[in-house]
Amino acid sequence: MSNNAQQEIATPDNAITKSRRVRTKTPPKFGTTRWLTYTAVFTALAIVMKLIGQFLTFNDAFKVTLIYTVWLVAAAVVGPIGGGSVCFISDILGAIIVPKGAINPLLAFGCTMYGVVAGLCFKYSPSESYVVRFLISGIVCSIFVSLIFDSFAIWVWCKYYLKLKSFMEKSFWVYLGPSRALQLAVGAINIAITLSLIPLLKKLKLLPPQKKPILDMEDINA
Repeated sequence: MSNNAQQEIATPDNAITKSRRVRTKTPPKFGTTRWLTYTAVFTALAIVMKLIGQFLTFNDAFKVTLIYTVWLVAAAVVGPIGGGSVCFISDILGAIIVPKGAINPLLAFGCTMYGVVAGLCFKYSPSESYVVRFLISGIVCSIFVSLIFDSFAIWVWCKYYLKLKSFMEKSFWVYLGPSRALQLAVGAINIAITLSLIPLLKKLKLLPPQKKPILDMEDINA
């Protein structure tokens, strides 16, 4: 009788425990071998995109590149610090491998902030949807980093360091006009490509877990 009573009491507890089992995937922790490996792989991919973009640069205001796709994914996978590291290293090494003049430190800082901001937006987004989180990261970085800050970095560099005649009488807002605004189209293309990669990233289990755990079907049916 006592055994049956114990089973009757234990069974609900076991069911509750089973229902709380969730499918989790821990993102790589900062400084671990896994984190360093992911950071190195994303850096290598970003450098390749950087080199391709160097040959698709039409002028100081417009460049066709897919490096932002790698940066957005890297920031989501390895976080703000890892994303910033990927952006900084890939930008510097890409400029060294295919030199096109002195390295602009302000632009290098802007590239680094792209990864940091993207990582923060993705991590602390109020939405649980990967699509929404990538959209927020991509839009914020495209407008405030790539368009505004990077444009300011280029304008300052060309006007006060290189002292280019075409920039001497040009204000920042004039430079930020239609020609530079075309860079938003490049950002939009990269965001679209990033969104299309979500199923693959989920299949490879590269993305961090969603904030609301997903129960296994067998746990729901238990």
